[in-house]
Amino acid sequence: MDALAVVIGLGILALLVIGVPYLLVSHARLKARVARLEAGLGQTTPEVVTEVVTETVGAPVVEDRAGPWASASVVAPQTEPTDTPPRAFVLRADRLGALMAWLRANWALAVAGVSLALAGVFMVQYGVEQGVLTPFWRVMGALALGAALIAAGERLRRRYGDEAAGAVTGLPSVLSGSGVIALFAGVLAARGLYDLIGPGMALAGLIGVGAGAVVLGWFHGPVLTALGLIGAGVAPFLVGGQSDTPGVFYGFYALLAAVGLAVDAARRWAWISVLALMVSMGGATLLYLGEAGALLYLAFWAGLVVLTLLVPEARMIPQHAGNSLLRRVMARGAYPDFPVRLVWAVVVLASLAALMLARDAGEALVVWGALSLLAGLLAALTLGTRRAEALEDVPLVPALAALVLVTLEGFGKGPVWSGFMAGIERLPESPMPMAASVILAGGAVASVVFAFRARYAAGTVPVILWSLGAAVMAPGLALILELLWTPAMVIGAYGWALQVMALAGLMVVFAVRARGSEARLVAAVFAGAALVLITLALFVMLSQAALTLALGVMVLATALIDRRFNLPLLGGVAQVGVAVIGYRLVIDPGLSWAVREAGLGDVLLSHLGPLILLGAAWFVMAARAGGTTRVVIESAVWTITAIVLSVLLQRWLGGPGAMGHAGLGLTAAVWLASAMVQLWRLRAGGRVVRWLRLALAAAMGAVALVTLVAQALLTNPLVPVLWRREFVSGPLILDTLAAAYLPVALVFALAAWKLDHLPRLLRQVFVVAGAGYGAWYLGLEIRRLWQGDDLSVPGVSDGELYSYTVALILVSVLLLVIALLRRSETLRRVAMAGVAFTVAKVFLVDMAGLAGLVRVASFLGLGLSLAGLAWLNRRIAEHMGRGAV
Repeated sequence: MDALAVVIGLGILALLVIGVPYLLVSHARLKARVARLEAGLGQTTPEVVTEVVTETVGAPVVEDRAGPWASASVVAPQTEPTDTPPRAFVLRADRLGALMAWLRANWALAVAGVSLALAGVFMVQYGVEQGVLTPFWRVMGALALGAALIAAGERLRRRYGDEAAGAVTGLPSVLSGSGVIALFAGVLAARGLYDLIGPGMALAGLIGVGAGAVVLGWFHGPVLTALGLIGAGVAPFLVGGQSDTPGVFYGFYALLAAVGLAVDAARRWAWISVLALMVSMGGATLLYLGEAGALLYLAFWAGLVVLTLLVPEARMIPQHAGNSLLRRVMARGAYPDFPVRLVWAVVVLASLAALMLARDAGEALVVWGALSLLAGLLAALTLGTRRAEALEDVPLVPALAALVLVTLEGFGKGPVWSGFMAGIERLPESPMPMAASVILAGGAVASVVFAFRARYAAGTVPVILWSLGAAVMAPGLALILELLWTPAMVIGAYGWALQVMALAGLMVVFAVRARGSEARLVAAVFAGAALVLITLALFVMLSQAALTLALGVMVLATALIDRRFNLPLLGGVAQVGVAVIGYRLVIDPGLSWAVREAGLGDVLLSHLGPLILLGAAWFVMAARAGGTTRVVIESAVWTITAIVLSVLLQRWLGGPGAMGHAGLGLTAAVWLASAMVQLWRLRAGGRVVRWLRLALAAAMGAVALVTLVAQALLTNPLVPVLWRREFVSGPLILDTLAAAYLPVALVFALAAWKLDHLPRLLRQVFVVAGAGYGAWYLGLEIRRLWQGDDLSVPGVSDGELYSYTVALILVSVLLLVIALLRRSETLRRVAMAGVAFTVAKVFLVDMAGLAGLVRVASFLGLGLSLAGLAWLNRRIAEHMGRGAV
């Protein structure tokens, strides 16, 4: 019986919501057409007709497009600004001002409407509190009051009207609206309080009242419709009481939204749609907060999206024309039409509701329901809006929400994640958890849907964007699952890698089937996604060393594919591969693994292998010598070279050398080299990439600086820390001092030499830093020559002191020679500054410890050396002067 009542109610709704408005619109258009024909027949002279026609020249009549949002015939202006908002903007200052003005002038009517509406509600409430009537008569009293108010309002409207100025203006709408509220309250009380009727009959009654409100709203104007919507929305919460089936009210609020949207579709009162959606969404959300059922709440949102798509345009297949929101943001142009903005708002709120429910869910079923809602929205909006060009970007919302939901579920250890991870300790005979596999399969279906839409999209940009969505959706889910869910721990590395490889095969199929003028670019997108998934499978299956080597193979394969098929877009995949190789060599498993844990074979495989492969990729990409990808690969070759030398030196030194000043110096050199590589890559890339690389360079430089400070304070060979002394080991010159300071000096020197695109002041800082570390190494080597492995012993011997003087003179001579070769006035002046420093050292330091013939010989040698240096300096200056002429 309840099912029959529902069917009857839906039939009434279809007849009144669709049929009656259609007949009324048709009748109004017919009347307007007859009026125009009569006006034309009434013209007395042809000149008047000619004048009318002349006035409309240059302003063509735009034929009405199907649907209630366009008028029968609209005269289009000659020029229309593209940034002018369309007519159906609801929240505008002029409309809010008009509303406030009406309330100030008619506040008594507004209060009267509220009072009459509450009278019907409180009649039921009074009957409950006092018990003076049986439940049946309480409900009948509320219904009778509602019917009487509607009859009174309709009688006044027919006799005096409702819109013309007069004594009863607005009163018919107030009375009829209050009656609608009372009818809603009566039906809800019959079901929710007294259980006089079943859910089906209650729904049919609510449908009937809602349909009546649609018809009354057509005649009385938007005020009545607004009163009916607001009253119906708050009625369930005003009546009070308890219900065993609160979920039925979700259907009631969906019906309420349909009523408001249908009224708007017929009369084009845009704010009625907004009000109806706000009331229905607010009421449904309060029901959910009152624990009326999470799954039914999700079903409500699904129905609301469908209603918003279909009802305002009055079509079973969406055909929203005009500009989309994404095109408006990216390329400006006209604002999207009101129905498009309405769909965007509801889809965004539905996606947020799914995320909210999944975050607060205490059971896995709710999370699966939220995922199902997002998946359904994605599929419906992608496949069902092929004719609606203005909605082509709406599927982006549920797609992003699905990625966020899976991320939050893993990051927050939600019920689905917990149930999946519990499979680690399952018994052999227990079934394998399938949550990750189901999510990955859903991502694959989403990619298939996007690829299908791309295949039939019109225009280059839509094809590329849909293809990009297909290439991102499934691989994105796979990466999120690997990062936060670690499926290999539950289903095994081989099983998980096999699923990822199957997804890579799907991307390859998409790449092969690319057609049209955009085929090369689309194929590159899918090929890049396939390479990413293959790399992910390698992450799962291979060891530390083999994985890094496989990444090098992937970069080389990308370069070969680009060269063979001319797909420069794959360069982005190669850059990502290079970044991951650097991450693995420096951080995870990093330097510590390579120095202390791995065998020499694994180190050579994981370091020299990628170095050779990246060198081959650099050679293969010779045709793109100025491209960003080749610059990145070139910088990576230099970085990995520094890492290889650092690792091999630390392994050779071993023991205390690797843990002390040598290990810190080599580690700092690697981080410095990585920072300089990021500065090198500033030669290529846009503004966003530039700032990202600057941030990475600053972070890596900060790590290197901290390491160097720790080296200077904690492992300084000259200064013991507490009871710990830092000893030098290894043969002279090629010892731990060389490992600790020479690589750092070399990195600074290469940076000053190669990074010529950086500011001059920064390069000069690199020169000073490199020279300082080189001088520090030379001084410590001289001290070790005279003092042995422990440089922290007190005092300085005469031989050590003289050795410093000889070293200063030799360095000055070397700088003068380099200044001559490079014709550098700056280097010449630096060399002479070194000479001056040497003279000062001799007279202030060395002279105090000399006596007799040793003093004579020393100063004789110094004098001859200085004379020779002065002669050499003069000849260099003259030579450079002649060359400059």
